[in-house]
Amino acid sequence: MRLRSIVLTLAVSGQCAFASGGSIAGRVTGKGDSEPLVGVTVLLQGTVRGTTTNTKGEYRILTVSPGKCTLLFSMVGYRRETRADVTVEEGKETALNVAMTQTPIQTEQIVVTASQHQQSLQEVPVSISVLEASELQMRNAQTIVDALRYVPGVNITGGQVNIRGSSGFSYGAGSRVLLLLDGVPFIAGDTGELVFESIPVGQIERIEVVKGASSALYGSNALGGVINIITKDIPETPETDVKTYAGLYNKPSYGSWDWSDKNRYYNGESISHAYKSGDLGVTLAFSRQFDDGYRENDYHRRYNVYVKTKEDFAGSSSLTMNFGLLYQYGGQYLYWRNLDQALIPPVLQQNDDVRSIRYYINALYNGVLSDKALFTAKVLWYHNDWGYETIHAIGMTKSLSDEIQVEGTTTLVLDRMNTLTAGLDGTFDMVVADLFGEHSGGGFAAYAQDEYKITDDLALTAGVRFDFQSVGLTTPGGQVNPKAALSYTPVTGTTLRTSFGRGFRVPAVAEAFLSAEVSNLQALPNKNLQPERSYSYELGVSQVIGGLGTVDIAAFRSDYDNLIEVGLIQGSGNIPFVQWRNVTKARVQGFEASFKFGLFDGGLGCNVGYTYVYPEDMITHQVLKYRPRHVFSTNLTGRIGIFTVGGDFRFVSRVENIDSIFVNLGIIPDGDQRQNIFVTDVRAGADLSFTGIPLTATLNVNNLFQYNYVELIGNLMPPRTYVMVLEAKF
Repeated sequence: MRLRSIVLTLAVSGQCAFASGGSIAGRVTGKGDSEPLVGVTVLLQGTVRGTTTNTKGEYRILTVSPGKCTLLFSMVGYRRETRADVTVEEGKETALNVAMTQTPIQTEQIVVTASQHQQSLQEVPVSISVLEASELQMRNAQTIVDALRYVPGVNITGGQVNIRGSSGFSYGAGSRVLLLLDGVPFIAGDTGELVFESIPVGQIERIEVVKGASSALYGSNALGGVINIITKDIPETPETDVKTYAGLYNKPSYGSWDWSDKNRYYNGESISHAYKSGDLGVTLAFSRQFDDGYRENDYHRRYNVYVKTKEDFAGSSSLTMNFGLLYQYGGQYLYWRNLDQALIPPVLQQNDDVRSIRYYINALYNGVLSDKALFTAKVLWYHNDWGYETIHAIGMTKSLSDEIQVEGTTTLVLDRMNTLTAGLDGTFDMVVADLFGEHSGGGFAAYAQDEYKITDDLALTAGVRFDFQSVGLTTPGGQVNPKAALSYTPVTGTTLRTSFGRGFRVPAVAEAFLSAEVSNLQALPNKNLQPERSYSYELGVSQVIGGLGTVDIAAFRSDYDNLIEVGLIQGSGNIPFVQWRNVTKARVQGFEASFKFGLFDGGLGCNVGYTYVYPEDMITHQVLKYRPRHVFSTNLTGRIGIFTVGGDFRFVSRVENIDSIFVNLGIIPDGDQRQNIFVTDVRAGADLSFTGIPLTATLNVNNLFQYNYVELIGNLMPPRTYVMVLEAKF
């Protein structure tokens, strides 16, 4: 109780006691049409208080300290509105209605990942991109990976995420990108991989991608960046969403590749229902995805169950709980038989299949202690049970793992110019696997970060985190990770930023202890594998161009010690084996540019992103494997009445360095066949709600020109595909 009293005293800073005060309520509409705006973020400036508007455009903020205050209203597609000198009286409710003006640019988005609390996108001192739910919907993204391909600075290789060249291809083990689910780390305890399929796409509100080392706040695995998946809030009124889609793979370009005499299809359905009863909100969702696969033995069947509950308490506090279950099974396709049989696996892979059951429970408690003090507690239990049903006729091979994450964070708004964030977290992993053995490990961390406005135009962010992590290695890893960043706004619409950070990552269990034979390759453990460490730097500028759009340009560099890379190594007697080893010194540097433009009040929008990366092994001076130097993407979306049309284009330069020993030893015939990648997708949709049915219909054609390419050695990517989507919301 004494500690709580001290915290409250510091946080209130002369304000009235928490239990007293007034409230602010009102309605937010669009200027000109008076239509209610749903999901507007309403923040009480200089405090931790905030809320969002409901389906009627209404909002209410309770227990506001008496006096003068300022409110900020922001929403994607609308100009941010500020209301200063709002008077709040003791025991009374202040009415404040706001009309917002539509804008084609999205400069006023509110993000939470960069500093673990709400900030305007223009105030963030690091590079960050945001994917909204509408973008996931228009592309009919079946998994999150499908949509991430069009985020500037992000590249996908074999389904694995690479941010700014920090990662190549890790064969499903380890990641330098930290995946968060509503701010809680979400990584498999055995392989350390990102299992995006565990999170149903239809329940995502937005995805925030932070680029560059973020270990000072998030610890191990945030070496290359952070992907935070933020799930949809529960609406005030009941809402039901039903979606179905059906797709067809085009026949292969060459007769020798046409391994099946049947058409190959994929399809799926999802249904969700959300409702509130008093202060308790509930979302229930189920989805199914079936895919025949365009390659032999590359089919999958996937089922997701999702439950979310949120209980609101007095004083703006809340408890949110999520449960997710993923069950999937399918064939295992590692690489082609040869180029003439590019869609057929080697004979020994033809009957391989994998099954998995993964489920998680997480809880998030937000406790508003006062106008200026917020306490957040997070708990996650993530269970993985997967294995090969058959692999080269040797029978079942299983892996069981459990990961438990616990974290407590306090945010204090000390004054108008100073915000302090501090916290403690702990992790515990248990692994029992035929492939990795039995291991337990975990760690703990303490961190603090202070955001101080030196002037209204110049802000300094400084933080430090101490981590200790172990996966049963002979030398557990620990490190102090500092972070510093400056952002400067010389004129309205222009933001200059620079940042420095240190990071580290301990090996995943799979990287250190994998011992198995897969497709005639022996994987050997490396118990001497050392944690990898890095220093990262960034210099960037963001510029608003009138009412047309924004430009963001950044230069970056990361220096690595003991970078963990996997490769095929030729042992004694020319017998190859797979092993994860440390690269003593490595450097990844480059620059990134992104452009967002909008015209005709959002009727026409265009996004462009380009990233240049030079990834180098500083000892051998070779380019690091599976990292393209150039990645370019652009998309165009137009809206006319009830119709929406759009297209995406993606260019990825030819990967310079691969595991060439696969080719030299004849393990993957024709594995050196790779080239620049050019992919074009188009789509058209219609809103049919004018018929009285709340229905939308979309047709997507992906890889329109049937461009044949590989992202990973010996893996031909999908041909042209057609997919029809119908979605109804009630």
